[in-house]
Amino acid sequence: MTRMIGALAALALVAGCAVNLGGPKPEDFQTLALIAEAGASAESVATTIRETSADIVLLTAEQDSAWFATVSSATGLKLSGPGTTERTAKAFLTNMEILGDTSIVLGVADGSRMHMHDALYKISDERLIDLMLVGLQARSDLREAARALLGYIATDVGASASLIIALHAPTPAAADSMAVLIRAAYSNAWECAGRDSAANPGRLRLFHGPSARIQCRSARVLEGNDASIAALLVVER
Repeated sequence: MTRMIGALAALALVAGCAVNLGGPKPEDFQTLALIAEAGASAESVATTIRETSADIVLLTAEQDSAWFATVSSATGLKLSGPGTTERTAKAFLTNMEILGDTSIVLGVADGSRMHMHDALYKISDERLIDLMLVGLQARSDLREAARALLGYIATDVGASASLIIALHAPTPAAADSMAVLIRAAYSNAWECAGRDSAANPGRLRLFHGPSARIQCRSARVLEGNDASIAALLVVER
């Protein structure tokens, strides 16, 4: 009997270690990338955010900081930004702990620019998530723009962080091309919407990666706004 109790205790210890080695369990984030329509009120955008139950919002709008602050207050989500390196401002709304944020202009080899808002968040002691909101100029060479974006990510984003990127392009075709150009590195969240989805997100795309850390479970375009993507993203580790 003593030997049996000892064996059972040892087995329980091994099982406990196995659980610990598995790391933290996956965590779901309802993520919304949205280009606010011209003239949209802060209250109407806040209503949209609440209706999608978004945990993470990557928001683009031709509005001032007071407008973004009103959206933040009305949703109860904390604001990062807005970045105003161009007329179209960019901001994040989340309830995660922010470790730092910045708004920058990336130079493209063809002489054009990409405007970006970038922030790093802490999910838990083991996990970080980096959010990027990127605006692509109409005159940019798409291959050079993709190269500049991937180069920035390679030098700025830590190897242990999950990454979510919202990119707004001048046209839907340009958005599609960028999705193809960075496909090897980052997944297009719209691909998990399903082949039967009639709507498409216009000139907006939402990317995530690396695939070992973050996955998309579902995605949809909001009714009445073809510059939106609501996606359920799951951070694995």
